[in-house]
Amino acid sequence: MIINIFNHQDTKEIDKKKLKNVVEYVLKKEIGDGNYELNILITDDEGIILYNKYRKKDEPTDVLSFSYGIDQETIGDIVVSVESIERQAPFFNNNFEEEFFYIIIHGILHIIGYDHENSEEEAKRMFDTQDRYFEQTIKKGRR
Repeated sequence: MIINIFNHQDTKEIDKKKLKNVVEYVLKKEIGDGNYELNILITDDEGIILYNKYRKKDEPTDVLSFSYGIDQETIGDIVVSVESIERQAPFFNNNFEEEFFYIIIHGILHIIGYDHENSEEEAKRMFDTQDRYFEQTIKKGRR
């Protein structure tokens, strides 16, 4: 497993070692330690708007996930905006780092096939899984 991290912003400090550890933990639990790559791009609102055009939206979002299939050499790309994450963190009683990792876990789950937009049952399954990994890796009993 190879985790490529591209940090294209300079407003927030990102602990890349912790990021790799969290990503590896979730991926190993979900799909095993295979021969695959995942790319993570950390950017700002301006940067994520460029990628959001694929969804025909001209506005920032916290995370975008582009899944290529878990049977591919590169299973996907995750793009996150530190500005969007920072704005929404207080709403969930999280600090920036907590919200950053919560959103990263969300992006990983989308990459491997979870989807909260298809049905309430799938949404519950995804968010329960996301909460569990967040508690196991970042903050016990939060959110």
